[in-house]
Amino acid sequence: MNKEKARGYTLAALLIGITVMMILIAAVLPLASTEAQREKEEELIFRGRQFAEGIRIFRRRFGRYPNNLQEMMSVRPRCLRRLWKDPITNSSEWGIVTPQTLAPVGLRGGIGAGPTPTPTPTPTPTPKPVFKDEEGPQRPMGPVMGVYSLSNKKSIRIYDGRDEYDLWQFTEQSIGSGPGPAGPGIGVDGGGPPGGIKPK
Repeated sequence: MNKEKARGYTLAALLIGITVMMILIAAVLPLASTEAQREKEEELIFRGRQFAEGIRIFRRRFGRYPNNLQEMMSVRPRCLRRLWKDPITNSSEWGIVTPQTLAPVGLRGGIGAGPTPTPTPTPTPTPKPVFKDEEGPQRPMGPVMGVYSLSNKKSIRIYDGRDEYDLWQFTEQSIGSGPGPAGPGIGVDGGGPPGGIKPK
């Protein structure tokens, strides 16, 4: 009889332990998920700025914007270290900021101020067709002024006053250089602290 009671107590203690463990896991998982999302956002900002810096270097060197992202890799010396993937979508596809899609404050798809650059031939001959991160052919798309994520999900951070990833535009202005209304270290909308990152 005592053995049966002891077994009953052990089983009850085990069930209580499992329940407590499940509660703790349920409490920790959202925190881990939020932290992982914050890290992806940091990486998106880093990679977006890498593209923006590559575009700035290309424009300073050739007096125009690149016709596509790959052109920054095909010139010598290269203007971009690598064709980064979008960490939010885990895809090599990016939205391209052109003169027609350069958004003013808080608007999606607005027309930005300034002259419209005209696409011109690549400064060096390209021996092979241009490929998108070795996944397939990509046609020239005109002057590339910046990039943005194709994800329209809500972000944890607010970047340049925007809380959706596809509204985070990474251009020369977003890194505080090149023509436009933004000053050093201030994003396209001209507001916020250096780097345009404002924690929620």
